[in-house]
Amino acid sequence: MRSLVALLTLSAIFLLPTPAAAKPEDPGTSAHAPNPSTTANTTASGAVQGRLLGPDGAPASGVKVVLPDVQLVTETDDRGVFLFPAVPSGTHQLVAVGSGYRSLRMSGLLVAASRTLTVETQTLQAAEEVTQLDPFVVEGQRRRLGAVARGEALLIPRMAGGNLDLPRTQDGALPYRIYNREQLERSGVVNLNAFLQRELLDSDAATRPPEQSGLLDAFTTGSSNLNLRGFGTDATVILLNGRRLPESPPPPGSSELAAADLNFIPLSLVQQIEVLPVSASALYSGNAIGGVINIVLRPDLDTTELSTTYTNALQGFSAPQSSLSLQHGRTLLNGKLRLRLNANFARSTPPTKSDLGYLRTASTSTAPTNSPLYGATPNIRNADGTPLFSANSATVTSVAPGADGSGGLAAFAGRENVRNSALFAPDAGLVALPGSLHYPFGRRERRAAALTSVTYDVLPNLQLGLDAIHSHSVISRGYDAFTADLKLSASAPSNPFGRDVVVSLNEMAPALGENYSEASIRFNSLVLAALVRLPAEWRLVFDGQFTRNITHFRGLAGVDRDRWQALVDRGLYNPLRDTQVVAPPAAFYDEVLLYRGGRNRSVVLSDYQTYDGAIRLTNQALTLPTGLGTLALGTDYRNNHLSSHTDTSVYADGTPAEDPVFWSGRGITRYSLFGELQAPLLPAHWMPNGIRGIDTDFGARYVASSSGAEANLAPAGGIKISFAHGFALRGSVATANRFPTPVMGSRNTLGDDPTPGAGPIEYPTILDSRRQESYTIASRDAPNRGLRAESAVTRTVGVVYDIGQIHRLRASLDYVMTKKAMELIYLSAQTAADLESLWPARVIRAPLEIGDTHEVGKITNITTGVVNVAWRRSENLNLTLDYVWTECFNGTLEVYGRWIGYQRYERQVLPKSPVVDELSEPDGTAGGLLGQRVGFGADWSNNQVGFGLDGHYYGSRSLPLSERTAQGGANVSPFWQYDAYVQCELRRWIPWFDEKNGLRVQVRIDNIFDTSFPYYANDPSGAGVQCYGDWRGRTYSLSLTATF
Repeated sequence: MRSLVALLTLSAIFLLPTPAAAKPEDPGTSAHAPNPSTTANTTASGAVQGRLLGPDGAPASGVKVVLPDVQLVTETDDRGVFLFPAVPSGTHQLVAVGSGYRSLRMSGLLVAASRTLTVETQTLQAAEEVTQLDPFVVEGQRRRLGAVARGEALLIPRMAGGNLDLPRTQDGALPYRIYNREQLERSGVVNLNAFLQRELLDSDAATRPPEQSGLLDAFTTGSSNLNLRGFGTDATVILLNGRRLPESPPPPGSSELAAADLNFIPLSLVQQIEVLPVSASALYSGNAIGGVINIVLRPDLDTTELSTTYTNALQGFSAPQSSLSLQHGRTLLNGKLRLRLNANFARSTPPTKSDLGYLRTASTSTAPTNSPLYGATPNIRNADGTPLFSANSATVTSVAPGADGSGGLAAFAGRENVRNSALFAPDAGLVALPGSLHYPFGRRERRAAALTSVTYDVLPNLQLGLDAIHSHSVISRGYDAFTADLKLSASAPSNPFGRDVVVSLNEMAPALGENYSEASIRFNSLVLAALVRLPAEWRLVFDGQFTRNITHFRGLAGVDRDRWQALVDRGLYNPLRDTQVVAPPAAFYDEVLLYRGGRNRSVVLSDYQTYDGAIRLTNQALTLPTGLGTLALGTDYRNNHLSSHTDTSVYADGTPAEDPVFWSGRGITRYSLFGELQAPLLPAHWMPNGIRGIDTDFGARYVASSSGAEANLAPAGGIKISFAHGFALRGSVATANRFPTPVMGSRNTLGDDPTPGAGPIEYPTILDSRRQESYTIASRDAPNRGLRAESAVTRTVGVVYDIGQIHRLRASLDYVMTKKAMELIYLSAQTAADLESLWPARVIRAPLEIGDTHEVGKITNITTGVVNVAWRRSENLNLTLDYVWTECFNGTLEVYGRWIGYQRYERQVLPKSPVVDELSEPDGTAGGLLGQRVGFGADWSNNQVGFGLDGHYYGSRSLPLSERTAQGGANVSPFWQYDAYVQCELRRWIPWFDEKNGLRVQVRIDNIFDTSFPYYANDPSGAGVQCYGDWRGRTYSLSLTATF
């Protein structure tokens, strides 16, 4: 490390500073400095200087440049140079407007006393008419509230450790989408995943992420809903400040990495989110077939900010979510050292079935009497189907509520032929069982995160940066519950029936406590960077990132059903009691329960590490024969490593329940060479009449791995032709090549279980379409070493119309088509059952039993895993509409609309299999694909108050054939939701607050009409609805932001 710093320092000493980067001896007496029209107190002040160029690379003279929060205004000279000689120290915004140019906005300009901040040379974009200053700029007021300005990107100065990617906008050749800070602040959510779930129309609306699902283990993490355009979470690359956000480690028994977890990133730290919903392996490393999401953090600040959000249900129950964030920025050492600290705390409690009223139970009239039924109390049936009580009497009964199992046959009086199908409802907290009244739609989570950011100007041309993040999450689902079918012999003292019976029951272990099964997840990230400013606007960046994700877990691994039956046979466990109120005996804890690693012991389930390094050479003001362009060249390196670990299941005394399972981890190393050029295609004086400009964006990336088995070249290119009167056409071709995700872990011991595969045995519930029955089967995951690489090409064609200033209208329509070959998909247990005819070897069925009228026997075992399919093709239209009136009753009125509509979504699984239309006749392999999604709304705001209405539409979803009988139709119905908010700046009402202080409060109500979710019979949670958005239904949120 010392040698690297020394080398960088020595390099910077010998670099000649450019005029734009040089620090003048006295900014106030610069020979070429324009005179500001307004000056400020020079006490504790510094200077800001920079240069503006026109689209053709010529100096932009006469452009008005404003620092609105300190009421400073100046103009550029004939060289395009501007200078503010006396700017109060602190963090400022900059706005530049001029005739024939679009307004330029920059944020995070950190000014230190007695120092000059040199802003990188900026290129202005052409506009159709004279651009006017916003009212807040003219008035020179500090703006606490303001317009949302949807889609507007905010430029941030390039800093060591900052955003590595080039600046992106929604008006370029590639169809980026921008979600800015105003949208984040007005959303009223407490985590980033919830925001994207609502706003990102390309994501998976039907899939619940782990924090909104009680079906997944507490140690399962990852933003599984960020599945752009239905191509899978592993085909969506997520970046943090242009750096790859590491995947979540695989859960025990799996070799596949999960989606990255966004929720450790505090919302208060995010400046904007840039989304490219096309294949983009040429521009970004990784499997960017579905698209890319880049989360850009806020730049340095020189203030203290406290923000908090609390949200809860409005339906008479409490399921609160809250977050508290404190951040502080400060400059030291005369402005050379910039320090930023952030601490964030978040909590959430999920709603339950009893809260939401989702009380669907199994129908006793249709359930066969010889089949298990797990209800509130144990259900009993004769083992041989003969009467239980006397001749010609009922063959089934159930335990009476509150019974302790000692009442004999009298305890069943009046319960002949009565089966209990009610939900399991112990007097307890959360119970992680879909058949329970207290089943949670999510998990109880506590999260604390801290970020430290330091930048230091070693020399005028050398800046070092360090970013460190630590996040700790504690997650639990409540009590574990287990189902069993136990045989009680006729001779058992507790059996009053005098014949062998089978008892179907739910059981839990209340003595362990509600939060016994608890995951502790620690994520750490360290970024070290160096920025070298070279002559002629060149910048050289050395960047390295290390991350580590460790998952600890204390909890149960299951039950030993053979030992459970043995307890019954020995008379130590009475199954004829109400298990909701009568606890199991101590022997159940000692002999039946399986503890992961040991009772009251926390074990490491995964340890996943990544190392990323990059060298980038960029120039955002490169003079080319055709005009001014931007160039980025570089190379990057990535190594991810999953540590080996051993799974052990033991009884309470430490005796192993089975042989320990050793999972060997592995490391994967990849490297790439890349380049991107953004430049005009023709010089301005060559442009044909009626064409204002032709801009291009070309990129390419060569990727290889240390194993030598992976090597590919992915090019991409886009072009935008701007016409008069605000019209523009754009189009692009982008490619992506994806190699199969390597098996990160493999099981070294397989045991004697007949289920194929290397993973541990899972017991999912599947719907058998050939028998029209739902039941539990055994499954294992098996690595497929015969997988081949897949490739994709995305083509886009679009039109953009942008006109007006006081009344601004912007509309864009983009057609996106992606074709994939040799696609990789994951066969879950349900998907494998649905596609049994294509992969019959993965599904094992039992022989037909005597008297069984079905054509096939029940499934006993399924092998899950990743397979290649032939091809997939998707076509969709993306429509964006924005209208802004900047002088509406002394404020700004905004009306917006967003629409995504799939025109075609087809897949062929095998070369000779039929083509499947996933929009109208899906086969279940494309997830919860919606044909249409819409977001729309309107808002009005000024400096003191703002309010708005947002709407969301989720189109009809077609169901696979196997689900239509239970659904009673072919579709899940559409869903509408409306939200409203109001916010206010309270600073002027607080006497001791000055211009540097701010206090903003917001109240928001989501789903104001309390619209019910549409019916969905096969909802995995058993709720019987398709949840879009928040399980809690109508909710309110209260947000408060104080700035000091």
